[in-house]
Amino acid sequence: MEGTDGNQEQEIYIDTLLIGAIAEKSSQPTVAIKLNNSAQETLFKIGTGAEANVIPKSIFDRLKPKPQLNKTSQILVAYGGTRIPIVGVCSINFDTQSNPVLGYQASVEMGFVKVATSISSLSTKKSVQKNPIPKEFDDVFAGIGKIPGKVEIYVEKNAIPSINPVRRIPFALHERVKSKLECLEKLDIIERVVAPTKWVNSIIAMEKSDSLLRLCLDPRELNKSIQRPYYPMPTFEDIAAKIHGHNKFSKLDAASGYLMLALTEKSSLVTTFNTPFGRYKYKRMPFGLICAQDEFQQKMEETFGNLKGVGVIVDNILVSGKDEEHDEDLRIVLEKAREVGVRFNPKKCIFRSTSVPCFGHLITADGIKSDPSKVQAIIEMLLHPSNKDELATFPGMTNFLSKYIPNLSSLNYPLRELGKQTVFEWTHEHATAMNRIRTLICNNLATFDTKAKNVEMKTNASKHGLRAELSVCGKIVAFGSMAFTSTEQNYSQIEKEPYAILYGCKKFHQFVYGRRIIAQTDHKPLEAILSKPLSQAPPRLQRMMIQLQPYDIMVQYVRGKDLPVADTLSRLHPPDFDEECSLEIEFHVHSVMKSIPTVPKTPDNRSTGQIFQDSPYRTPRTPTPPSAANSESRNREDYSRPYVTRTGRVVKPRKIMDI
Repeated sequence: MEGTDGNQEQEIYIDTLLIGAIAEKSSQPTVAIKLNNSAQETLFKIGTGAEANVIPKSIFDRLKPKPQLNKTSQILVAYGGTRIPIVGVCSINFDTQSNPVLGYQASVEMGFVKVATSISSLSTKKSVQKNPIPKEFDDVFAGIGKIPGKVEIYVEKNAIPSINPVRRIPFALHERVKSKLECLEKLDIIERVVAPTKWVNSIIAMEKSDSLLRLCLDPRELNKSIQRPYYPMPTFEDIAAKIHGHNKFSKLDAASGYLMLALTEKSSLVTTFNTPFGRYKYKRMPFGLICAQDEFQQKMEETFGNLKGVGVIVDNILVSGKDEEHDEDLRIVLEKAREVGVRFNPKKCIFRSTSVPCFGHLITADGIKSDPSKVQAIIEMLLHPSNKDELATFPGMTNFLSKYIPNLSSLNYPLRELGKQTVFEWTHEHATAMNRIRTLICNNLATFDTKAKNVEMKTNASKHGLRAELSVCGKIVAFGSMAFTSTEQNYSQIEKEPYAILYGCKKFHQFVYGRRIIAQTDHKPLEAILSKPLSQAPPRLQRMMIQLQPYDIMVQYVRGKDLPVADTLSRLHPPDFDEECSLEIEFHVHSVMKSIPTVPKTPDNRSTGQIFQDSPYRTPRTPTPPSAANSESRNREDYSRPYVTRTGRVVKPRKIMDI
């Protein structure tokens, strides 16, 4: 690495930087190089993603003759955006025993890395390795499948049927909803209903970020009366026994999985739903029914469960084997899928990989390892607190996890002393103490017990981010975290808290899907809000509640001090966010809000109540005395936007009441 003239800063990217990592057999190539004509060789790792050559200062000090150390304005940036302080050109002040890194440019110039500019023709031999999806199986990766047989939905005999009214759909979406219904009818997924039915559900039309329209059934009342079969899900031990000694893995994802299950005529009638264009019923298993995951798991087990080297996890099929044996097993699975009418989504499939995630573990050719994503939130947690308030949240979390951290009192002594100081000065000693504690937390996480019944997910949302923690029988299994976008930071707290639960369910999907989970939150109103009918929720919460329908969740309020881990992670957050999830929610809300009539500007000297009483949005009625207003109905009107909302929903102006 050479210095640059002038004072202008220049950033140089370092692909990875390992701090106190556990030594393991690494596949990263190394090369021995003599530095500065020294007789002693130095072992370099070849980092093709690194834009600079880096050596620790300890190696620089041993060089004889010692080269001149020049100042530089260049900046080293590690993966994740962390800046690495530089002592001088070709040297960094980093106390580690890690190997130096030989950057991409130097590796190419010295001939250690060669860049191929063309690819020779491959063998035409039929092999999954050369062609992961053989042309002969193109039909298995297209369309929506249909598994033979029909599924019965069992409703309790004493259940009281529910008739839900038509859910109003924005006029701008009417034609698209009508076209979607016609398309589903042609695919034999739904069918028009004319005769009276005991059950009538509602639907919601949602626009996705890719401009596609999705119709979602709202079966909340129906789910209360369905008798769930509770088909047993496979345990990790079941999967591990099948993949022992294998070195190649493939993962197949079922496309529109539930829609592959046909319903009996009786079961089809209970899924009847209302639309502005009449009533329809599902002929296939709809998304959102509480029994869907059990029925689908049973069908997939019956179809693929007895095949060699195959494990079935709801809508995922894991295929494993040794080299060509794996290829043959995969071919058998694809042939079976074609035979029974199962279809896969090629965008979500993994073929002939050396590792795949499973139940919080990473199944590899070298054995079973802990999945790094379980502790990503802890690893990426804010490294350098800037004040005492930020520092104070970390000891609270570590004290809660003290049973997982040996000799905690000695390790966090420097941090406790810093909190007592008048002047806050973060040093290398404090960073080392925090890193050691974080490493111990990550290394002592519990293994997920797939047979456990007491599964808890603790979530918390702060101003800048949200975090989730998954535990089984009181033992922490995994962490998750996400920073808010600028738009999400403007969400109200009642929107951020369910967003944290939704994030946790998606983050820990492999753990929580298909089982009863307790979602603990320190936001008490959430208990009542998530138990209300979908039609009574504000637009943004509707979107979140729809995405939570596949999960069996019971929301439980706990005091904030009893959620130290989730609370700490929500405040000491890494600078990342789930853009896809954010865009989906905003896109749906925008589709509702974009055609709303606005309210005229009102004088500032009137109270909120007076504005609403005088507003063209207010329906004339006898004024209610202030003393009669209960706590639940206070502050439900919002005048901060150019339209009036009540409990998050738009209030219709009087002049368009009759439209």
